[in-house]
Amino acid sequence: MELYSLIISVLALIASIFTYFMHDKKLKEQERKINEYQLKQIEKENLENKKAAIRGNIVKGLKSGRTLKVYNSGRATARNIRVEGLDVNGIFYMRRDIFPYELMNPQDYTELTMHLTCGCPSTIKLKYIWDDEFGDNNEFEQVLTI
Repeated sequence: MELYSLIISVLALIASIFTYFMHDKKLKEQERKINEYQLKQIEKENLENKKAAIRGNIVKGLKSGRTLKVYNSGRATARNIRVEGLDVNGIFYMRRDIFPYELMNPQDYTELTMHLTCGCPSTIKLKYIWDDEFGDNNEFEQVLTI
């Protein structure tokens, strides 16, 4: 009888050890995956902190007046901001010489006043080009309704 008890105890101990190591292996695999995910998130966050995001809006004013508001919605400072596509028949700009814009911090903006004449299009396609910590000559194209 003692032999059976000893065999059962040894088998139970072996089963417990096997279960422990299998569970430990699963936990370590989950921990490795979580660590990889966290590292990817940190890298992504660091990358986003180096990027500026130049965008624009057109705000309607009185009669034929419009304002092009160019802003930085990114997390980094944008330098040497250029805007292409402003040469459109039927649209005249006040102070067109503001571009290239030297420096725009996150959440900053600049405005360009426009006056519309007969025959101007209903939309305008603009291309924003800028430099930031991520790289030079970043681009974003946008179609805005006038």
